[in-house]
Amino acid sequence: MTIYLSIALGVVAFVLFVVRCRNGRSVEGVFAKNATSIFFVATAGIAILKKAPGNPSAYQYGVLILLGLVFGMLGDIYLDQKWVYPDDSDKYLYAGFTSFGIGHLFYIPAIYYFAGIPYASFWIPLLFAAIVCVFVLITEKPTKQDYGKFRPIVAVYGMIVAGMAGTSIFAAITTREPAFIVCAIGGVMFLISDLILSPMYFGPKEKNNFPNFFINHLTYYIAQFLLAYSIYLLPVKG
Repeated sequence: MTIYLSIALGVVAFVLFVVRCRNGRSVEGVFAKNATSIFFVATAGIAILKKAPGNPSAYQYGVLILLGLVFGMLGDIYLDQKWVYPDDSDKYLYAGFTSFGIGHLFYIPAIYYFAGIPYASFWIPLLFAAIVCVFVLITEKPTKQDYGKFRPIVAVYGMIVAGMAGTSIFAAITTREPAFIVCAIGGVMFLISDLILSPMYFGPKEKNNFPNFFINHLTYYIAQFLLAYSIYLLPVKG
């Protein structure tokens, strides 16, 4: 029951965040956003405490997912700082990309190992990641985006995020376990969130609007809460 309370409180915090930022960023909105992130981390922690005693795999898998979520929360904080300190916005943008990328580097091995995917199959999610990354780069101009000096980190980060989505989808298909189906939905939501965020950061000003803001954050938080909840659904690893 506690885990669902944590998710419910996260939903309430998210609604408050969206309402307070409906007409632009506000201090109250930032507090609500940070609270939402705290609740997805709390959801993972509660899932570990609930499932680890009867399932040691949930502890090992859970710690990796929890670390990824913490880096996601840090990435959120760094990206928010770029609006507070515009003179240092580039540094905070790099820090945000780096933190989120590190977070995914915890998600990928957790899903890969505990789903029992053969290492020889790693080329499948890697190919998916490469295709998505190439798509992002070749659509830069048609979508009126300009990555500029951020192009290298956009490419690397795009590969990592797409790799996580590909890994989770592959895990869901091969295992058909609820935990990894949830991860796959989360991975796809994360990818959608970043595809929406990209034109908001690197495209025309009109792309940085409320509908994109809302969908970007909605898909992002769905992703993080689903990844946290996957710990609770993890089957016992034999």
